[in-house]
Order: sequence, then C-alpha cells, then structure tokens
Amino acid sequence: MPVAGQTIGKDVRLVIVTASGTLDIPPAAITSFDAQPETTNEKRIGMDGEARHIVTHAGWKGSFEVDRFNSLLEDFWAAAEASYYAGVNMPFGYIQETIQEPNGGITQYRYEKVVLDLKDLGKKEGDKTVKMKMDFMASRRIKNQ
Repeated sequence: MPVAGQTIGKDVRLVIVTASGTLDIPPAAITSFDAQPETTNEKRIGMDGEARHIVTHAGWKGSFEVDRFNSLLEDFWAAAEASYYAGVNMPFGYIQETIQEPNGGITQYRYEKVVLDLKDLGKKEGDKTVKMKMDFMASRRIKNQ
C-alpha cells in the first residue's frame, strides 16, 4: 500500500517466467528490483553546422536481489548451465511487473525476451542473511492495457 501518496517497494510484485517455467521466488525474499532503459545516442552535424541528436531504444536491463530462503536460484542456474552445455536451445522468458498505484489503480509492465544472468550467490557469514543477485536483459518493456 502506498505511503503519503507515493509508491514504495511493497507496492510492486514480480512474476519471473523463464524457459523452464515460473521462477517462483517468494515475495518476501525479493528485497529490491530495478530496471533501466538502454539507449544509443548519436550526434550528427550537417553541412549547415547545426548539431542534430537522435536517441534510439536498445532494450532494458536491471536486477533483483533475493534473500536466500531456499535453493531455488541455485537450482535454476544449475539447470540453465546444464542445458547450455548439453546444447539445449533456451527460449527467452519475460518479467511481469505489477504496481499498486497510490490512487488505487494497477499498472502492469511486461519485459519481453528476457535473459537472466546470475551475478552473486551471496556471501555466507555467521548470523547474516545471504543476499543473492540476478541481473536481467530484455528487448522491450510494454505497458499492459
């Protein structure tokens, strides 16, 4: 639920679907999610001396951090690695982001053609939470109607 009319992290839900099915991470385990558009920029100067700039869309990237509650991410990555070395063609996945808006509405975005990249299985220290990190890359982000 929003606080003081602003979206907070608890207002966001993720569904991460991979080539092998839904990555069923408990909502309590996901501690952060971020996404950034990727663009390319070009500056052209014509014979008239005027600079003209263009920005083209080049996909999305981001990450999510997960507190380790079970072996889900490690098992997913082990299966993905085994498939890679076995020559299995792995189709893309997607991420569905659902946001509870401060006005009570719902906004949904879908990241298309997603690939996941495990970055960190977490540091194991006595009496501390194990924090894992997964990056993603996507071809597009589409707003659901």
